[in-house]
Amino acid sequence: MPLYEFECESCGAIFEVFLKRDEPYPECPLCHSSKIIKLPSLFGFQDKSAYRSARERAILQRARDYLQDGKLRDAQRFLEKARAFHPTDKVKQLSEKLAERRAPKEGFLIKPEAVIIKKKG
Repeated sequence: MPLYEFECESCGAIFEVFLKRDEPYPECPLCHSSKIIKLPSLFGFQDKSAYRSARERAILQRARDYLQDGKLRDAQRFLEKARAFHPTDKVKQLSEKLAERRAPKEGFLIKPEAVIIKKKG
């Protein structure tokens, strides 16, 4: 049985009730009025802006991962494809910035972290 949310028009109380499909609306548990409105379920709505922003974050994270691994050409190719399927301002800006950059001939250098050694003495 699905859970439905209702609001009483008389007293404004909001309550939840398990109902079968063909059952009539219940009365208000506080004032026992029969003036009841069924509220829309939050699960029935999809937020497209949240989907778009999550998709954009995933695209930018993958491009960042390519760049951290030193794969500039792979990041450029990925962003060009992503730009065609998911055209947002941030993806477009990053794609244009990376299109201008060229990989160094020697490759990318990764600097090791500094090692501190304590002398006993």
